[in-house]
Amino acid sequence: MTVVTTRKLKFEDVDIATVTNKIVAMSSTEKFDIVVTPNIDHLSRLTGEQNSDLLHIYQNAELALCDSKIVQKLMLFKGKKITNVIPGSTLTEHLFRSGVLDKKRVCIIGVDDEDVEQLIKDFPAISISHINPSMGFINKPSEVENIVQEVCDLNPDFVFLAVGSPRQEVLADKIKQKFHRGVGLCIGASILFLVGKEKRAPQLFQTLHLEWLYRAFQRPKTLVKRYAKNFLALPAIYSEL
Repeated sequence: MTVVTTRKLKFEDVDIATVTNKIVAMSSTEKFDIVVTPNIDHLSRLTGEQNSDLLHIYQNAELALCDSKIVQKLMLFKGKKITNVIPGSTLTEHLFRSGVLDKKRVCIIGVDDEDVEQLIKDFPAISISHINPSMGFINKPSEVENIVQEVCDLNPDFVFLAVGSPRQEVLADKIKQKFHRGVGLCIGASILFLVGKEKRAPQLFQTLHLEWLYRAFQRPKTLVKRYAKNFLALPAIYSEL
């Protein structure tokens, strides 16, 4: 496994088959391993001295995979080559469709009940449970504690955290403190792509590294402001690669 380092993070540069095998192996260890897929949005939160607790979570994740072709290009300008870009949505789809989750206990945290119902229908060989936190749950210590306890009671092999960043990373770390097996994957909106509620960008947009632009057209109210903020953060991000 090739590791590409930045000033703050280490990216594992592996193909999707290799990372799938590693994640499956992690699911049977006696500790809760965390998988993160940093992109520009994530890295913008880690610039300078801000969010030291969040940075600690990323630095101690078992796997950090490059989610962004923009990050890949910026790294190349620094003389650091990442061959494999694996978006969280691509990884999630591969895990579900490859059969490695069949007969495994999978817990989905986040998304709507109807999305999980569609997952259960599409993947009947997977034992899927669902926890749907309330809005703003991460600022409610008692609810976070209840979620962690529910994960422990469900005893899943795989936990897919789909509550958005940085909430999903913070929650994964809370689970890690009490649940000592399995693997947690911080996947953002990946389930929405998997069930067809949101569409991946056409191949042309992906080839031109403009998938972010396609998503902005789909969700302008929530994404345009975020992407503008991330654009302004690019110099700081680049300086820390």
